[in-house]
Amino acid sequence: MQSPVIVLNTSKQRETGHRAQMSNIAAGKTVADVVRTCLGPRAMLKMLLDPMGGITLTNDGFAILRECEVAHPAAKSMIELSRTQDDEVGDGTTSVIILAGEMLAISAPFLERKIHPVVILRAFQKALEDAKEVLREIAVPVDTSDRTKMLGLIKSAIGTKFVSRWNDLMCELALTAVQTVVCREADLDALHGVTQEVPAAVTAAATAASAGEAATGAKATDDKPAAAGATAAADAAAASAASAGAADAPAASDLGPASVAEAQAADPATLTKTPAPDVDVREVDIKRFVRVEKVPGGEIEESRVLDGVMINKDVVHPKMRRHIENPRIILLDCPLEYKKGESQTTIEITRESDWARVLEIEEEQVRMMCEKIAALKPDLVVTEKGVSDLAQHYLVKENITALRRMRKTDNNRIARATGARIVTSVDELKEQDVGTACGLFSVEKIGDEYFSFLTKCKNPKACTILLRGPGKDTLNEIDRNLQDAMCVARNVLFSPYLCPGGGATEMALAVQLGQRAKSDIDGIEQWPYAGVAEAMEVIPRTLIQNGGGNAIRTLTELRAKHAAGLTTWGVDGEKGVPVDMNEYGVWEPLAVKLQTIKTAIDSASLLLRVDDIVSGTAKKSE
Repeated sequence: MQSPVIVLNTSKQRETGHRAQMSNIAAGKTVADVVRTCLGPRAMLKMLLDPMGGITLTNDGFAILRECEVAHPAAKSMIELSRTQDDEVGDGTTSVIILAGEMLAISAPFLERKIHPVVILRAFQKALEDAKEVLREIAVPVDTSDRTKMLGLIKSAIGTKFVSRWNDLMCELALTAVQTVVCREADLDALHGVTQEVPAAVTAAATAASAGEAATGAKATDDKPAAAGATAAADAAAASAASAGAADAPAASDLGPASVAEAQAADPATLTKTPAPDVDVREVDIKRFVRVEKVPGGEIEESRVLDGVMINKDVVHPKMRRHIENPRIILLDCPLEYKKGESQTTIEITRESDWARVLEIEEEQVRMMCEKIAALKPDLVVTEKGVSDLAQHYLVKENITALRRMRKTDNNRIARATGARIVTSVDELKEQDVGTACGLFSVEKIGDEYFSFLTKCKNPKACTILLRGPGKDTLNEIDRNLQDAMCVARNVLFSPYLCPGGGATEMALAVQLGQRAKSDIDGIEQWPYAGVAEAMEVIPRTLIQNGGGNAIRTLTELRAKHAAGLTTWGVDGEKGVPVDMNEYGVWEPLAVKLQTIKTAIDSASLLLRVDDIVSGTAKKSE
């Protein structure tokens, strides 16, 4: 008999075949159970202690999972899933984990019955395509210029969060901040100093003779796609095409921002059904241009959005002005001190007069730098590097205020808000580099620290949210919730379509996919397809359970409503009873729903493909 050939290291843990699949499913369900109670307005908080002794108190799905240390590879994959959702749309991090866990759970019986994973995955993909169609049908357009509707939308997004008791204030902060930094075609042209006679690329696409020409035109002219909302915009465009009645609209991932216009150009009748989205929005960069400054102390009600920038810096010299109206601002990325050689140099001096001359040369160089700055008559100079004592002396003589050691990100925001340009050398300074859009520079003391304010800016495209509160942990949680609220506002600007919240969308998907499973799907694939419909019910079921309602009775009522075509009926998360979302007023962005369902089904499909797990850790001793 031939001796066995050992290929893999036998001391390593290894799971294969059915056992590996069931292990992945168990890990996915465990991760989903961790965050299950964090869904809805009655969500429970989790208190996590990190290795450094810091406390995280939150009900945000991503924040919880980010702090968890897991060993199982499938569980790590689920946590990455939450990170993806947070990066793409900023909301729905808890929903996506719960839904992915349920998708894995419903797969287990099919694997037990020896149905091949590929058959299950094929059914999942069919269900995903049909779910996208259903979503587009039930989505309704929203007017992004209507502040009341936008505030209501954001309110429903953060109503489940810790800050819900200050709902109105937080919604105002988030919407004001996003509307401040939103850049349209004209704004981007102004920022880059470009004057274009041709309007937005999407407008060109809409007026093109054919869809093919439109796509070409969009590629040729759209040089600056919005990086932050690319996925959201693509999904929204797909949604608008379908809700406008385009029968053969392509999949959401295939549609760019111009595709709505293409669909409408192909069928002019669609223009009368739903308004085109606000395609003029090109960039909403929350990460770079909205800074949240957390200052412990004071009341939460004192939080506000500044029409400019706030920096944790004081002026470099006590005699410099701390209150300047309509300041002329120069931004530098170079030191205002004597320039030393790149490599180490040694100078041997034999005469005292030579030593005096060396010192004079240093002084002259610094003085010349300050004179070049003073020639432009600025009131404020901000540099990312240092300012020497001698340079401070010359600047004070010229009545110029200076801030030093500014972070690159802060300097970029000041440039955006004040209209100044960052210059890398004082020799290159010109009049057009001076920022004049700021109305007031002031230094104020808040608590024990000094903060510089550049406010009353004309049309600032950057802003700072000043958060006050009782403690660091509270402020951190408010910051997390505020980021979610701003992401919701950004998504809707890129894709002005909404779906009913409170589990209504998932319930509509469950009912309609269940009906299609019976009528349109044949063979073995019918079971996993119907399983996806069943899995969708996990969101309304969890909302009912967290709200203390009767899950069986309420779900039965909801199924009956949706079977009758009332797709806006969902769950009142406070009481756990059915309610019409048109009256209750809870709506969610279509982009978030699309992303949640796509990510959950794709990740479940990925884990079901795994049939062998080789762990890097050694086997436990028997």
